[in-house]
Amino acid sequence: MKNSLHILTACLFSVSLVACSAGPIDESGLEPEVDVGIHQGVQIIDLQPDFSFTASFAKGERVIFVQAIRGNATPEQYRRDASSPKFEVDARITDEKGRFLYVRRGGDDFVDPTWLDDQVLQDSLPVPVVSNRALFEMIPEAMDAIEAEIVNLHGAAAVASLMPELKAVNDFGRTAPVTFEASDIEVIERVNQQGFLNFEAGGGGSEGPEDAQKYFISGWYSLTLHDKDGTAGLYRHSATRIRQLRYGGVYTYYDFCNHGDCASSMGQIGSLSQIQKPAWTAMTCSTGYSAKSQDGGHNCHDDSRVQMASFVFGPVMNRDQYWCNDGDSSVDISNNFWYGDQEGSPEANDSTNRGYNHPWMLNFWASNTNSAQQNTANFNIILAAGATYDIYTCGHATGDTIIRLYKDGVQVSSNDDNCGGLQSYLTYTAPTAGTYQVRAGCFSSNSCNGAVRVRLASASTSPAATFYSAENTNSAQQNTVQFGYYLSRGYTYTFSNCGASDTDT
Repeated sequence: MKNSLHILTACLFSVSLVACSAGPIDESGLEPEVDVGIHQGVQIIDLQPDFSFTASFAKGERVIFVQAIRGNATPEQYRRDASSPKFEVDARITDEKGRFLYVRRGGDDFVDPTWLDDQVLQDSLPVPVVSNRALFEMIPEAMDAIEAEIVNLHGAAAVASLMPELKAVNDFGRTAPVTFEASDIEVIERVNQQGFLNFEAGGGGSEGPEDAQKYFISGWYSLTLHDKDGTAGLYRHSATRIRQLRYGGVYTYYDFCNHGDCASSMGQIGSLSQIQKPAWTAMTCSTGYSAKSQDGGHNCHDDSRVQMASFVFGPVMNRDQYWCNDGDSSVDISNNFWYGDQEGSPEANDSTNRGYNHPWMLNFWASNTNSAQQNTANFNIILAAGATYDIYTCGHATGDTIIRLYKDGVQVSSNDDNCGGLQSYLTYTAPTAGTYQVRAGCFSSNSCNGAVRVRLASASTSPAATFYSAENTNSAQQNTVQFGYYLSRGYTYTFSNCGASDTDT
């Protein structure tokens, strides 16, 4: 099976590279139409009944690729719900360059492990400078055409055998234009309220061996938390959706279905967002699935909370720690299921048992730290530019604590005794994105212990202003510094550097 999967992936992107090409951007800001020589309409690239399909859909010069692969059967508890998926299906939709428009992961790992490699590859692909709205608008038409072509070539039985895979794409695809429009409206509102959204190129590297789940390049992100009630007597289910805005009007959506339904099939119950978030990794548990999450395994809610924790302050855990393997613990929000507690969904907040802070995470024991200047407990966290974080030990430590925050070996903030007692609490707005280090210690040479808490307090501030330095530009006709902005029809924008320069601009 693995060889077959690898062939599918190679086929998808080899067709993309051979059949399509992109020229330079013309003065209208659009790619000029070129004869790419690709089959117009649908082309079924590969089809394996009861397992997978890969197809392309071309309309004019625009091309998208659609692929879905069947994984394990979903847990028995979900299969008893007629509306829930019966298999953990992975799916993705890409443009002609292989850039992701949509990615869905059904279980804890991709069925085809090379999809993770393709995720890392995204960082090296050129960023489009025009909106990908038209591609999202093509998706519903593409899905209708793909199903019709499968019937035409392989018969109705082939479509029936691939219903889980087709539904996995359709769950997102049918509403793709509406989803895009909602994202665009939200961004436009933010631009009108706070100024332009600026975008940095590039991403970052791996954070270590545990940082291997789902790699994301830098950009503006939101994470939404979704859940649903099962049918009578069944478990609740939760999942997350991550939206990335890499450049103005260029979106990608990632669904973590966590063994059951995905975001498209459930209501939203919470959200987190970060502007100019640096490269990061969304984690999932590697332990076995356990509906009640009390026997060393994990359930969907544990995966959701691990994903939120990764989103807020980076990969601070291995895939078999904390929620993934906490047994019959008081922090397991599903542990009272059989006693009528069906409120087993996480929340997008920093609560100990329902949010993204686990009481065993960032624990420390320290002594003789010379007021947190030696022998400290050190924790790396990844902060986004313009986002504000609360970092504290209040209510989570014993003794007189002191915390200091460092960036590149330089202290940028510190606190002692800011909780109405001997605990520490600091609030910090990161001016630049990247890895920061929290150093926890104790006053003087005393001993102390507890846990450091990290909370995303706000990410609603604007990104840093766009500064530039230039010379010999011949009145901005040469040697200029370029910035890309996405402007929406019907809105008025003002471009100005009034008061921002000490020269004639």
